[in-house]
Amino acid sequence: MTDITAVRFADPWAFALLALVVAGIGVALLRARRPAAGLLFSSLGLLPAARAGLRVRLRWLLVPLRVLALALFVVALARPQIVHANAETVTEGIDIVLVIDTSGSMSERGFGGTTKIEGVKRVVHDFLGGLKNDRVGIVSFSGEAVVLGPPTLDYAASQKLVGPLEVGVLSGGTAIGTGLATGLNVLRDSDSKSKIVVLLTDGENNSGDITPLDAAKIAQLLGIRVYTIGAISASSGELALEGGSVDEQLMRRISDMTGGHYYRVTDENSLADVYREIEQLEKSHVGTREFTSYDEAALPLLLLGGALLFLELALASTVFRRTP
Repeated sequence: MTDITAVRFADPWAFALLALVVAGIGVALLRARRPAAGLLFSSLGLLPAARAGLRVRLRWLLVPLRVLALALFVVALARPQIVHANAETVTEGIDIVLVIDTSGSMSERGFGGTTKIEGVKRVVHDFLGGLKNDRVGIVSFSGEAVVLGPPTLDYAASQKLVGPLEVGVLSGGTAIGTGLATGLNVLRDSDSKSKIVVLLTDGENNSGDITPLDAAKIAQLLGIRVYTIGAISASSGELALEGGSVDEQLMRRISDMTGGHYYRVTDENSLADVYREIEQLEKSHVGTREFTSYDEAALPLLLLGGALLFLELALASTVFRRTP
């Protein structure tokens, strides 16, 4: 949040030069009061009656133009600055590992009109683009699990890792326990105060050497919260592929055991909302950082003063020029 609170002068000593401007005005006035040299006539009647022309009557405008120009130069030399008071909420970053199911059922269409894996990739790409101060790692799993990238603040690099994700690259099956354990292992040595795993799947555990509940117990010991997401078909409430229904009871048990939460999503919008909600739930507000910034405002004054001085000189040498 930014507010304009005041205007200050960085070099206020420059205002002492205004005394010179005032002195210059005084000298000009004294000179104006001196009787001008002229010819002596025995009688004014010998001269034709004449009135002062418009140029003579308006010549006095030259003095205020120059005075105003000089005054603007002095104010500009004092370096006027617009003061902005800024307040920023300081939050402590967290370490997140996104564990993404890439088993065969993720190629099913119906997840918002596209395949689930393509929808997930788009949402994760946008989610990464909106993060700040949170380190993010990526794990992909099906019948086995692989670490695509450790937690990092380089969100562009993480986005590049998510882009090529495809179904069927790893061995077949859905090893939820293995995927979760792999994500936990990535965070094991993290020194962050807040560490979470976000596990997304559209199926039930049917392979792997580690059961999902055993992996959840490991998360308990490590103090890592696990948020689980079930990708459900929007049309039928369950996935169309045989053997692809989400074991929601298991997902809830994992999240409950670790202090997380289970979410059911049916399209890209609901998935995006879940990722944002999880990230905000884990944010811890450390405090508010206040700082002040300054915008220099001298340039407009210099330009205006220069324009007035140029106008005064131009008028003095043309319209109000004295004939020698």
